[in-house]
Amino acid sequence: MPDSQLAQHRQPRDSLATKIIFFVFVSTFVTALVVSWISVHSTYSFLRAQLNRSYPSVLALSDAGLSRWLEEGQAAIAELAAREELIQAVRGDAGSAERAGSLLAEALRAQDRPMLAALVVRGAAGQVQLRAGTSAEAIDVLEHAPHSLDAPALRAIGSTPVALAPLRDANGERAGTLLAAFSEVGLVESLRGQLAAGSGVVYLVDARGRALAAAPASDGARFDAFPADLLARAPGDAAFEFRAADGRRGIGGHIAIDGHHGIRGGPAETGLGGLADAGWSLVVAQPLERAFAPVFSVVTRIFAIDLAIILLFSFLAYEITAAIVGPLEALSEGARHISQGELEVEVPETATHDEIGLLTRTFNDMARRLRRNRSEIEHQHRQLREQNDALQRANEVLEQLSITDGLTKLHNHRYFQETLTREIKRVSRTGELLAMLLIDIDDFKALNDRLGHAEGDALLVRIARILNESVRESDVLARYGGEEFVVLATGTDLERATFVAEKVRTTVAETSFGMDGAGEPIHVTISIGVAEFRGDRKGFFDAADRALYRAKAAGKNCVVSAEGTEARA
Repeated sequence: MPDSQLAQHRQPRDSLATKIIFFVFVSTFVTALVVSWISVHSTYSFLRAQLNRSYPSVLALSDAGLSRWLEEGQAAIAELAAREELIQAVRGDAGSAERAGSLLAEALRAQDRPMLAALVVRGAAGQVQLRAGTSAEAIDVLEHAPHSLDAPALRAIGSTPVALAPLRDANGERAGTLLAAFSEVGLVESLRGQLAAGSGVVYLVDARGRALAAAPASDGARFDAFPADLLARAPGDAAFEFRAADGRRGIGGHIAIDGHHGIRGGPAETGLGGLADAGWSLVVAQPLERAFAPVFSVVTRIFAIDLAIILLFSFLAYEITAAIVGPLEALSEGARHISQGELEVEVPETATHDEIGLLTRTFNDMARRLRRNRSEIEHQHRQLREQNDALQRANEVLEQLSITDGLTKLHNHRYFQETLTREIKRVSRTGELLAMLLIDIDDFKALNDRLGHAEGDALLVRIARILNESVRESDVLARYGGEEFVVLATGTDLERATFVAEKVRTTVAETSFGMDGAGEPIHVTISIGVAEFRGDRKGFFDAADRALYRAKAAGKNCVVSAEGTEARA
C-alpha cells in the first residue's frame, strides 16, 4: 500500500473514540487497582496476625493432649510389666504362658479409649515369647525392634511410638522386656486436643518431614509431607508458608518435641526423649487458599465491582464518541476488511443525503459486486476440488488393491516384502525383537484336486480368516503365495513366536471345514517354520524356510523353530 494511502488509513488505536475510551479505562483501572491493593493488603495482614496468634495455642493444646496420652500409656505399660504372670512366663514356668497371654489380651480389651495396638514380651536374650494385638503391622514392628531397646523409655520405631518396660523378678534382676506399640487411632485423638473447626490439621511429623498421624484424620485437604529444611528453621511463635511436594501451597505453625514434659518448655524430664532423639515434631497446617479464603472473597467482590465500574464508564465513553465519529470509523474498518480479502462486510448506511451517506451506499454496492465475483470463483474452485478428491480416492483404492491379495483379502507378497524391509531397518536401529512364522497348508494340492479349485479357494479364505483371528493386531499377516502364508511378529523372540505358531497350528487342526463335494466335514493341518531375526535379512527368511521344510519332513502338522525345536500335535 503506498505511503499516501497509509497516511489516510488510520488504525483503530489512533482513532478519537479509541483514545477517549482508553483514557477513561486507564483512569478507572488505576483508581480501582489502588483501592483493591489497600483492601486486600489490610485483609491479608489481619488474617496473618490471627494465624500467628492461633497456631501456637493450637499446638499447645495438642502438645498437652499428646504428652498426657503418651504418659498414661507409659504408666499402663509399667504397671503391666510388674505383673507376676509375665515374669513367670519369660522364666518358662509351666502353664504360665497361657495365663500371661490372656493377661496381655485382657489389657488390650480393657482400654477405655484406643491407646495400645500391640504388646510383645521378650526374654532376657531378646527372643519373642508372647504377643497380642489388633494390628499385625504393629506386632511386626515390636518383634523386629532392636534388642538394645531394653531401658524403660518411649522410642520411635519407624512411624510408630513404642513404650518399653523391663520385667524384673523378686531379686530385681531383669528377666525380659515388655514392648507396647501405641494405637494410631488413639494417637490421632490425642492430637485433636480442643481443635476448633477451621483451625487446620495437626500433624505428628518425623525428622524427614513426613506426616505420621493427623487430626482430624478425615480432612480432605491433608498434607502427606512438609519440607524438612523449612521446619528446622521455622519460628515457633509465628506462622510460615511452605510448598508441599505435590505442589500445593500451605501455611502452618511448627514446634519440636524435646525430652521435657511433652513439647519444649515443660518443668521435668519424662520418657518422651525417645521421640526427641528421632527428631519428631508437631505441625499445624492448612492449604493457603483455605486459610486466606476471606482474602480471596474480598478480591472477588472488589474485582466484580471494579469490572462493573470500568465497563460502565467505558460504555458511556463509547456511546458519546460513536455518535460523533461512528460513520467514518465504520467506513475505515470496512475498507480495511476488504483490503484483507474479507468481503462479508456491510457498513451502516445513514439516512442523510450528504457526502457520508453517498459514500456509505457506494461502499456497500462495491462490496456486493466483489462478493458476487468471489462466489463465482469459489464455485469453480469447488468443482475442481471435487474432481481432485475423486481422483485421490481412486488412487487410494488402486494403492490398496496393489497390496491386498484378491482372494483372501490379506496383505499380499509385495506388501510383506516392503514391510519386512521397514521392520528390519527399525529393529536394527532400536534393537527390538522380530520373528517370522512361515505357514504351509499340508497336502493342499491333493485337497484342491479332490474338491475342485472353487472349494480349494474357499478353504484358503477360511484358513486365512482363522489365521487373522489368531495373530495379534500388531503382527503382519500376508499370503506369501499359493497355500503359503507368512506372519511377521514384532517384539517377539523365538520362544514366544514358537508358542504363537503352536497355538495357530492347534486352532486350524481342531477346526472342521464343511465343504461341498465332501461327504463329511474335513480337517486340515498346517506346518509352520519359525525363525528369529539375527541381523541378516536373507538368512532370516532362509531360516524360516528351512524350518518349514523340516516340519514337512517330520511328518507335517507340526511347528519347527530355526534352532531345531519341534512341537507336534
